[in-house]
Amino acid sequence: MSRPKEHGGGRAGPPIAGDPSSFPIDAELSRTLVAANRMATLSTLTAAGYPYGSVVSYAADDVGQPIVLISEMAEHTVNARGDDRVSMLVVDMSGDGDPLGNARLTMVGRIELLEQPGDLRNRYLEKHPYASYYADFTDFGFWRINVESVRYVGGFGHMSWVDADGYAGAEVDPLSEVAGGIVEHMNDDHRNANLLYVQVLAGLGDATDAKMVGVDRYGVTLTADTPAGPRMARLSFANPLTDSDQARPAVIELLGEARAQASS
Repeated sequence: MSRPKEHGGGRAGPPIAGDPSSFPIDAELSRTLVAANRMATLSTLTAAGYPYGSVVSYAADDVGQPIVLISEMAEHTVNARGDDRVSMLVVDMSGDGDPLGNARLTMVGRIELLEQPGDLRNRYLEKHPYASYYADFTDFGFWRINVESVRYVGGFGHMSWVDADGYAGAEVDPLSEVAGGIVEHMNDDHRNANLLYVQVLAGLGDATDAKMVGVDRYGVTLTADTPAGPRMARLSFANPLTDSDQARPAVIELLGEARAQASS
């Protein structure tokens, strides 16, 4: 997939050091967040018009539309049969800081019962194998949310609307399943490398410490401690990665580049 040039949403705070243009677009971030999670808050409308929130398990189809397995006895199912307009909130709870700094999104759309779920049933049960116990009960059914728009919030000051076509056409990041392990490894075992990244490649020469906070197909994101306060840095890979096996060589290549520049 060729990478779009347009980037959704603004980012608050001091200018991002390095290459801020290499961030994934918000449609890609949205698809990746939905793929990486399995629980969400589904909001339906009561007969009186009030929003009603429920915790649900979900899986996503090939274009990121959520599939849920819900009971006819559940209040949200009663609501959905009366009014198909719904929203679903998905939150990244992996961070250990202020949860309002974490990514989240709200999908807005219409929900429909799948009379013949086919392969979507298997996809759901692969992600939620415990549900095989009740998946075939006559009062349970598979429903799909047909997404009409997505509101993506990447943290403080970073937010945008993503339209249905942009969301469906974006790809899940190929590093999504390994990114957490890479970040943990770099922060636990290669803190000096993180500091070299921001000092040399991002131009934050007065940085005293640095922490990797993200990695994706396009590059790495770091936070740095400087005398003027915390700064965010973004470094891009030479080329977008197409699978997770390319991540380690790409990170090592960045380190080699930083060392070469530092010694020149």
